[in-house]
Amino acid sequence: MSTHLVIVRASRELAQAGIRTFSKNEKLVQERRQHILQSALKLFLQDGFQATRLRDIAEASGLSEGSIYRYIGSKDDLLHLLCLNRPHGREGLEAVLATIGDVSVTEKLEASIRYHFQVGDRSRDSNLFFNREIRLFSSEDRRILLESQMAIIDFFKNLLEEGIRTGEFQIRSALAVAHNILMLGHDWGLRRWYLAKHFTLEEYTEIQLELILRQIAVNSGK
Repeated sequence: MSTHLVIVRASRELAQAGIRTFSKNEKLVQERRQHILQSALKLFLQDGFQATRLRDIAEASGLSEGSIYRYIGSKDDLLHLLCLNRPHGREGLEAVLATIGDVSVTEKLEASIRYHFQVGDRSRDSNLFFNREIRLFSSEDRRILLESQMAIIDFFKNLLEEGIRTGEFQIRSALAVAHNILMLGHDWGLRRWYLAKHFTLEEYTEIQLELILRQIAVNSGK
């Protein structure tokens, strides 16, 4: 799937969020919601969701409290928007593979892991909030988040199994390795307060790639 289609799909999800709006300008609604969401997320991480008022979000957004109600119905709507606004990891990974052409499975895995870690870096604030406050989300939103992670695990599992078939990888459990890759990408964001003191994202990625490939590559010399 192309990057353009990923963006279009994300825009459609936001448009179909079922959240009240008094504006018929869909582009404006999406832009304002995105701006409000970014301002709110900073406050949620700083002060906590419960302690943050819509008045605080309005002030941080540079909007009046009345203006915010033109684009959302309540503070809880922001939880649903955060869920819908998550990175579309599986589609993005498939788009990466579509751009690199006919290469070895090892090269596909390396490119996919690099992309996954970059997404983890860009979405570190939202992932940190999901990790802290998952109990606040509705059962439907939790299902969406879980299925999104399961889709990424499935992508890497399929890629690892392809490497086993081509003779490039020797793995006891492709599922376990795929799950580890998912979590390593998330850990950069969740523990960036510590990791960033010692590594750049690029250094962290290369170290993890080396460790992963040393464990699974048939000709790794381990």
